[in-house]
Amino acid sequence: MKIAVLGIGGIGGVLGAFLASKFDDVHFIARGKTLEAIRQNGIKLISDSRGTIFARPASVTDKPEEIGTADIILICTKGYGLENAVKQCIPIIDENTVILPFLNGINISDDIKKYTQKGIAADGAIYVFANIEQPGVIHHSGTMLKTAFGIKNGEKNKNLEALAQMLTESGIESTYAEDILVPLWEKYIMMCGNSCIFAYFNSAAGEIQPDPEKMKFVSAVYGELAALAHLSGAEVSPDIAEKYTKTFLTLPKDTITSLYRDIKNGSPQTEFDSIIGKAYNLSIQLGADTPCINAVYRKYRG
Repeated sequence: MKIAVLGIGGIGGVLGAFLASKFDDVHFIARGKTLEAIRQNGIKLISDSRGTIFARPASVTDKPEEIGTADIILICTKGYGLENAVKQCIPIIDENTVILPFLNGINISDDIKKYTQKGIAADGAIYVFANIEQPGVIHHSGTMLKTAFGIKNGEKNKNLEALAQMLTESGIESTYAEDILVPLWEKYIMMCGNSCIFAYFNSAAGEIQPDPEKMKFVSAVYGELAALAHLSGAEVSPDIAEKYTKTFLTLPKDTITSLYRDIKNGSPQTEFDSIIGKAYNLSIQLGADTPCINAVYRKYRG
């Protein structure tokens, strides 16, 4: 099965490195310094919990058409790069190609369908903390590493079933979910919640964990997001806020999210609106009481 991975940053680097270390028909779509580094040296993944992995993909290119038609395309860009990513991949998509995004957000498949009528749009969630140390070198921090993916209407897909097995064999616990809405919201609650926390306190996990008052905010923001999930029709676990609060206390002290990293570094383009803004706007739409989310949104958007 031919797999293309577009976007070899933290997420795409982790997925690509594990898959390419185990399977032969895995191709990377990259650009610039990342493209050149992987062409010369392959990809290096430094994992706190899994050790160091070196891998070479079957090919790495900035011209997707060189790969040929893919069975699965993993899109691992920032949210604001989705449209360009999908359009870039149109030459390697046919009616059976599964387009599987691992982006920060929910219901990304709906957006994919706006950009191409070809292929099968799926939804995916990944639980991992990872970042680029330098082009072609990815750092996976902590122990968390798992994925879930599926098609929103519950349609079965043999390629996705095979991908779940491949990822699991390569070292990433993966589930093909017939009801993907719940895993998507469970991921969004953690990812958006953590981004809210780091952005609001303007600090990493280690400066928040010892402070009981700050930890009250941590628990509350997860609770607000869980309430939004229920109002949206996703029956997430009733104790999810408590579970994620406990998980937050186990994070390495230097842990931050990619969104907060971009804010901290003064990046001209961030995913604030597609992550925190999404929750803020949804709370207004659903008439939900979300004081913590509102406070974070207003801190940055006024």
